[in-house]
Amino acid sequence: MKKKVNFKFTSKHLYYPFIWYQYHKLFFRSLVFRGNKLWAFKFLCNLKYELKMHEGLEPFWVFLVALLKVTPEVLLFPKKRGGGLQWIPLPISERKQYTFAVKWVIKLLKDKFRLVKVSTVADTLIGAIYGRGLSIEKKNSVHAIADLNRHLVRFFR
Repeated sequence: MKKKVNFKFTSKHLYYPFIWYQYHKLFFRSLVFRGNKLWAFKFLCNLKYELKMHEGLEPFWVFLVALLKVTPEVLLFPKKRGGGLQWIPLPISERKQYTFAVKWVIKLLKDKFRLVKVSTVADTLIGAIYGRGLSIEKKNSVHAIADLNRHLVRFFR
């Protein structure tokens, strides 16, 4: 006898890729700067609601696409050469890419009192999807400097 499958619980939305899990975990951990996990959980729930209201799509996919757009491929590392400090672009691992994408978004959102508002996070993530905002400007500036300094990589391998 064939078992009846309940499609409510086996939808494709329950199977998110590993990348989404990494971003979500890092984002949650970086929100717990107050030491209050309950506050961070409520914040994440409110953020999901805001993203759903703004875009009308599944909020997890909006979150994933936004952070994938912010993820850097290279980072600049300071090295001393000839008495001066030069920024050398070096590729980074996938784990560091996740970490820096989340760090940039969180750092840009905290004000001097270390407060993060749900509406500003949602606006920043949605702006990142469409290629505007501070997080995209940060990524573009890092990549522009890396492009200018790519000739220095051969000295520091």
